[in-house]
Amino acid sequence: MARIRQAVLAIAFFVCGSPALAQDGFVNVYEIPSNVSINVISNQLMHERLNKTIHHWDLYEAEQKAKKAAAAAPRAQVTGQGVSQLAAGLPKSEAAVGQAAYRQAFAYHEQVIRKFGLPSGDLGVGLASAVAGAWMAYNNKPFPDQYYVPLVEQMRQRAGGLQSLSAADRTVTYESLAVLGMLLASSQITWQRNPRAPGADALRAQMREQGGQTLTRMLETPPDRVGIGAAGVYPLR
Repeated sequence: MARIRQAVLAIAFFVCGSPALAQDGFVNVYEIPSNVSINVISNQLMHERLNKTIHHWDLYEAEQKAKKAAAAAPRAQVTGQGVSQLAAGLPKSEAAVGQAAYRQAFAYHEQVIRKFGLPSGDLGVGLASAVAGAWMAYNNKPFPDQYYVPLVEQMRQRAGGLQSLSAADRTVTYESLAVLGMLLASSQITWQRNPRAPGADALRAQMREQGGQTLTRMLETPPDRVGIGAAGVYPLR
């Protein structure tokens, strides 16, 4: 099985070459366009909705320590509300470009998860996509596609902490997490394609910082201790 060039994919505003998807794994066809500023990425990472998501998750983890597994969270309905809220947080001069990037990135995410037989609106999928993208950005490496589905299964056990979210909040949470993962993953792919391009050093530093922050916030583990394997994430010694 070919490795994922983008674990939870690339952002898409325009297509580099053919838009056709590969038969297996994630395909490396999109990258951050030059007219999408770093605010598009940093806005997603610091968005209030993600903070709220992590807050719900943290509360759940504290309450459920003794339990072996958490119940699956209800499925989110995909409406585009999350993407719209993300774009609303951008400066006015970047809102239109940012919203287009978010929408196309999210649409591509939905195509790809279907190739893995995964359902849309599954909060475990959203969490796994964010973790995988963050791991890529922090480590500056592609994500092995054979570990994505196991990571989803692992994250489903943690997604029970989001049961207290309203239906609208589940929608925004799922869409936000999916886009977050793609933005971080596409940063790594963009850098990898042209590591000597103007601004490449700054992009590498930015994606490492944001990937590390995301891993720390979501997994409560220093990013240099987050390993990825056949059972999902695990602490490195």
